[in-house]
Amino acid sequence: MSGTKKKRRLPAETFAPGIAILVLIFVVLLVKAANTRRIVIKNNTGQEIESIRLYFENMEENFYFLSEDLANTQIAAGANYYGKFDVQNYAQTPGYFLMIRVKFAGREEAETYAGYFTRTFTGKICLVFTEEENSIHMSVKAGDGLFQSTKYTDCDEVQELFE
Repeated sequence: MSGTKKKRRLPAETFAPGIAILVLIFVVLLVKAANTRRIVIKNNTGQEIESIRLYFENMEENFYFLSEDLANTQIAAGANYYGKFDVQNYAQTPGYFLMIRVKFAGREEAETYAGYFTRTFTGKICLVFTEEENSIHMSVKAGDGLFQSTKYTDCDEVQELFE
């Protein structure tokens, strides 16, 4: 054997579990970031939303507050809105509602509330408007964390806005 040394290579199987774990952690962090302080509004109707306004409100006498607008925009028929909101730090217990004011073209403004938030909300709010015959339905969900839990929001419902 003349002075040649064989280089040893470590098999790829040695590093595969570690790389897989790092990729999984990266994906989890991306999903969490995508679900933080986000608002998604989908107008799956044939009518324009002339205005939609979202905000938090508590009407109890000793804890009254009205938050800044989380969203205040208009959305064309069949279009979507994607936005972010600032954390409302002063929105504390005993709890508060997500207030929704929406006006479709040719209709009166509807005001409704959804959920009951029991801690500072930093998750994702998703509203989907659909149309069946002459009725407009609104699906609203506000969830926290990786799996969009509604444990602290009690906000996962469908409402009929117009008949």
